[in-house]
Formats: sequence, structure tokens, C-alpha cells
Amino acid sequence: MKIAFHTLGCKVNQYETEAMKEEFISRGVEVVGEDEAADAYVINTCTVTSVADSKSRKYIRRMKKISPDSVMAVTGCYAQTASEELEVMPDVDIVIGNNLKSTICDEVMKAMELRKAGKETDTETRVLPFSELVGYEETGIVISSESQMQRAYIKIEEGCNRFCSYCKIPYARGTVRSRGIDEIIAEAKALVDRGYKEIVLTGINTALYGSEKGFTFERQDDEEGLSGIEAVLKRLDELEGDFRVRLSSLEPNVVDKEHVERIVKYKRLCRHLHLSIQSGSNDVLKGMKRRYTRDEYLAIVEAIRSVDPLYGITTDIIVGFPGETEEDFADTLDIVDKAVFGRVHAFKFSPRQGTEAAKYKETVTPADKTTRVNELIGRAEYVAQEFQKRNFGVVHRVLVETFEEDYATGYTSNYIKRSHMEDCIFCKLAKGEIPTDMVYEDDLISVFRDAAPEAPVHVLMVPKKHVASLNDLEDADRELMGHMMLKIKDIAAQEGLDNGYRTVINTGEDGQQTVHHLHIHILGRRKMTWPPG
Repeated sequence: MKIAFHTLGCKVNQYETEAMKEEFISRGVEVVGEDEAADAYVINTCTVTSVADSKSRKYIRRMKKISPDSVMAVTGCYAQTASEELEVMPDVDIVIGNNLKSTICDEVMKAMELRKAGKETDTETRVLPFSELVGYEETGIVISSESQMQRAYIKIEEGCNRFCSYCKIPYARGTVRSRGIDEIIAEAKALVDRGYKEIVLTGINTALYGSEKGFTFERQDDEEGLSGIEAVLKRLDELEGDFRVRLSSLEPNVVDKEHVERIVKYKRLCRHLHLSIQSGSNDVLKGMKRRYTRDEYLAIVEAIRSVDPLYGITTDIIVGFPGETEEDFADTLDIVDKAVFGRVHAFKFSPRQGTEAAKYKETVTPADKTTRVNELIGRAEYVAQEFQKRNFGVVHRVLVETFEEDYATGYTSNYIKRSHMEDCIFCKLAKGEIPTDMVYEDDLISVFRDAAPEAPVHVLMVPKKHVASLNDLEDADRELMGHMMLKIKDIAAQEGLDNGYRTVINTGEDGQQTVHHLHIHILGRRKMTWPPG
């Protein structure tokens, strides 16, 4: 029997999917790709935004089309909060809420056997009410055996009890439940022994680890004088092996300047923290019930950067929250500049049913939300480039996560993605290190004639920055790609392609990409066939 998975949302979901995969593998079920025919599919859903809900439904329909007779199981946060919606979907066979994911293998296996025997099955729904989302659901040590990456996740905590006014996640995940520290360390040791070089500690709100047991950042009352996440970091520091630790997030509504100053001292901790700001406006933060001010947030940033000026800080920001004025949005842009974020995840506000903010009167139009989020993304990209410039000339250790022939990509400790290719021929051609028939050149791109033309006119447009493929583009590359797209028509006109032309970007193995440096083929002066290739 074969099973496929699709995961939406956060790193917690990614971890839980790996746990479910390992359970199925232990039962002799083959895990296949999500685009392959399978006997069953599991969709691990997200409900953080209305877009996430829509994507969950989309993937249910999409995967069912691949194998119409398959068993479709839906789990995760959308399943927890909208089980009634899923039950009536004709494609859904099983709905499993959070804190019951350990039962999904039994339910799916049973359904597959019934389906194999030709028996009809009713939709099976197993969802606990909010009041019963208690106790940490232990999945055992997750080895992430199917992953080819150097990075592995460890879930240390479940739930959140902060109840920000816009957030549905506490209702989907319940209040805080923490995993035993011995289990965390045992899993970390197993992963390090398997060769993983980066351990990512993840949870719904990792800063609240241990808080349900009375451990807080203010109280240091365990036998070692440490509490909460600090106790975990100390134990990991003492673990043998060549590896580093990354916190997936740390909430400023839990920690302050003094707490962060203690955390960043641990030697294995990556020089990077994800600190969700959500808004740069004090009025909006108050409406969101975030429990800190912009000055308090900037004090945390200052404390981090006093330890290391190149410390990477990433964040989340919501635009268009009810009541957000142009002045409030300007405050958000200002804090992006002041914090010099390495990356910003920008979202448009969408009211989530059941939250306090869903009752607020929306004052920002959809068009204005779009305008603001695009402006924010542009500002964030510029600032991210400024942060990267601060790192020019500094030698960083890069954890190589992907390696194909002579091309490698990975992240620095401060979360800058780096790519490297030994003897990249397109890099040398673009920089003029190898003679070529150059058609056009500026600060960003080079355009030269293909050495083995497939048409009377066949030129290659190549960025001078090394980008392996379309899949390796980042938000910071928007300006570059926009420049390349606009230049195509100029090159076509220059080459006299008045009757039309074709542009081609090959990506990956199936796309027949032979040189791992992004390039655009521009071909013309002959009739192109269709379909190509």
C-alpha cells in the first residue's frame, strides 16, 4: 500500500507530518510523492488565514483527482476548527483534530482495508473539544528518515495561551503543554547521531515552554537555576557532536530585553531569532493584544545586536488590521528600517471566525491592504539587502543543505541563504572572464549568443548574481527578475524579432536544466512548434 502527504503551514505541522510518515513506514506502508497515485492521502492543514483554509480545500480536491478511489484523511488546525465543513465534503473520508494525530495511522489503515475489500465507509471524525486539548501528545523520537536535509525539527511545545485578538491558533491548538526535557534531548541526540547538523526547536509558542508547570522567564527555580527554554538550551549546549541549534520563533509578548540577553549566550544557538512584531504602531499592537510596545520591541533588537551586530532577526507583520491608519502603517515601515530585518513575512489581515478581531469593524479596504502589503514587501526587500551588505567581507560558516554535482546551497548561522558553484561557466561568461559574443550588458545582467543555437536568433540572458534556478529566487530578487522581464522586449527589438519570439526558462532535472545558473533563452526568426519538448 502507498500513502502520500501534503503539509500546509508552520514548522510544527512539518514536524508532525514527519512523525506520521514514520508511523506508516513502520507498518510497511510506502510513502510516495504527493503527485503520485496512492491508496491514501493525508492533508495536514493550516488555518492561520482564510487563504490557508482555501489552500487546504484546494489540495483535498487536487489529490483526490489523482486517485479517485483513495482514502482522504484531513488533519491539523483547519480540521480541528472546521470539522463540520470538512465532513460534508464528498472527497473527505477521515477528519482528525489536533492532539489525536497519533491515531491517524490506525484510522487510515482501517479505511484502506475496507476500501480494498470493496466496502463503503462513512466519514470518520475524531476531534476533541477545546476544553479537552490538554496534555502533550507524545509521538516518540522522530528521526525524519525521509528527509535529505541537514536540518531537522524537534517539537518541544504545543498550544498558546496569549489569545491575541486576531489569532485563531489557540482555539485550534489549545493552551500550553510542554514536552519533557529528557525526551527532547533524547531526540536531539538521535538526530545528531544520524548526522543532522542543525536542530530547530519548534512549537506554537516556544517562549512559553514549561510555563504550565510554573516555569517562566521571571522565575528561575529549578535545580539548575534555569527555567523554560533556557533549560533546554543549556542541556543542548552540553550535548556532544558537531551541530547547531535554531529557535523557530520567540515571542516578544513573553520575553523582554533581559531575557533575550540570557538566551543569546548559549554557544550552539544560531545567531538568528525570529521575533514576531506584527505591527510597528502602538495603537495597532494594543488592538491586537500583543502586550508590548514598539520601544520595548526595539530594546530587544538593540540587546541582540549589542551581542552581535550581524545577528539575524526575522519577523511577521500584518497590514490592514481594523483601525490601522496611514500613520500606523508608516510606523510599521519605520520599524522595518530601524530593526534592519533579514526577512519579513508580510500578511494582509483576514478576520478569523471566533476571534475577538473578527468582531471589529474593518476600516482598511481590500485595495488599500494590497497596496500596503506590496509597499511593505518592497521596503523589506530593500532592508534585507542592506542587512546582507553588512555581512560583505565576513566569513560565515554555511550549513550545506542541498548539493547537486558542483552546486551547493545553505544558510549561515544568521539565516542568510548562500549559494555556491565551483567554476560556474555562466558566472564567468556574465562577468567577461570567458570571451563571448555579447549582445547586451548592464550592472545586473549579461546577454550573449548561445554557443549551440536552436534558432537563427538564440541569445541567453543571464543575471550576474549567481542564482541556481527559478526555485532559488528569494523576495530580494524581485527587482532583478523585473529588470530581466522588461529587458526581454528590448533585446527582441534589438535583434529584429518583430514577428514574434519565444522565451524559455528551464528549471530542474525534468525541465532539462543543464547549467545550474538561472538563464532565459530568447529564440526567434523561425516558426516555433507547440507543444515544445
